[in-house]
Amino acid sequence: MAINRNSIFFIGLLASFTLSSLPANVSAGEPPLLFTFGDSSYDVGNTKLFSSAFDPATMWPYGDSVDDPTGRWSDGHIVPDFVGRLIGHREPIPPVLDPTADLSHGASFAIAGAVVLGSQSDTMSLGQQISKFIELRKKWTDKERAEAIYLIYIGADDYLNFAKAHPNANLVEQIAHVANVLQRLSRDLMSLYRSGGARKFAVQNLAPLGCLPIVRQEFKTGESCMEMVNFMVTTHNERLRRVLVALTVPYRGFRYSLFDFNREILQRINEPSRHGYTDTTTSCCGTGSRNAFGCGYSNVHSKLCSYQKSFLFFDGRHNTEKTDEDIANLFYSGDKHVVSPVNIRDLVGKSVTNLAAQEI
Repeated sequence: MAINRNSIFFIGLLASFTLSSLPANVSAGEPPLLFTFGDSSYDVGNTKLFSSAFDPATMWPYGDSVDDPTGRWSDGHIVPDFVGRLIGHREPIPPVLDPTADLSHGASFAIAGAVVLGSQSDTMSLGQQISKFIELRKKWTDKERAEAIYLIYIGADDYLNFAKAHPNANLVEQIAHVANVLQRLSRDLMSLYRSGGARKFAVQNLAPLGCLPIVRQEFKTGESCMEMVNFMVTTHNERLRRVLVALTVPYRGFRYSLFDFNREILQRINEPSRHGYTDTTTSCCGTGSRNAFGCGYSNVHSKLCSYQKSFLFFDGRHNTEKTDEDIANLFYSGDKHVVSPVNIRDLVGKSVTNLAAQEI
């Protein structure tokens, strides 16, 4: 039977497109393991397992877009969920504190309230999360841990807590706090590398925290962002890049992808319509001048927006699912203007043994 040449060409083109759209190493076998560390922005349910205290993220309207409040601080899926899909995982990476979880594809150590400096009884610091990972590291082979992706977002609570405790701190005190946070963060990353066998780090820098609806509302900044918090965040992000570069010198196997989350959120705040939003300064769920407090609390008469996708923020400090999906896509395959020196797709695509130090 004769076959139309145009049909053959179309089928070949379609196959080529499909293969090129897959994660770089899916064709070679299983996707790399995914481990996530951080605070509530990356928490997939550890908070509800860590403490018996009330967790609003387990209540409606959290999870409204997926018809199930799962402990994620969003109306639906969050950045680690989308990154996991993009690198080839069919199911979300589970919370490590779930005793029934299948950890064969990775685990989430992130938990609400996590900080870099110090520790609190109702959460785990980044250092404690890493210690938990090191404690469990024998569940995975050396090769699996070396080729895994380590997704990290941490530091927001360090600066928000500092601003609340020291609202009149001068520039010297603010800079000193940033230096302390980054010094400890560097030590934690070294520990994850040396004792945990981690090699591929995907780090998300800090959002413009002074522009969060909860910060605008609590500090009564009106239409402005809180300058003190944003100054510390800007200083942190500038120095974070240097910290990661510096780690590649003593640790030749250290590979990283740094995503400019701050830039992307600011763009959306300043140009909402360009990114499909109608509101980027108030929350979809909550109450108050910025609708930023009380989401998930039964004793608070929270308002809920009618269309989550038109909002940048779901609650006072966390993104909507739409926002997190956009962020994850950029983190995975964005160009050097937003993620550098390589994106997650490139980080996944080459084995550590085949990735020359100078390429990073």
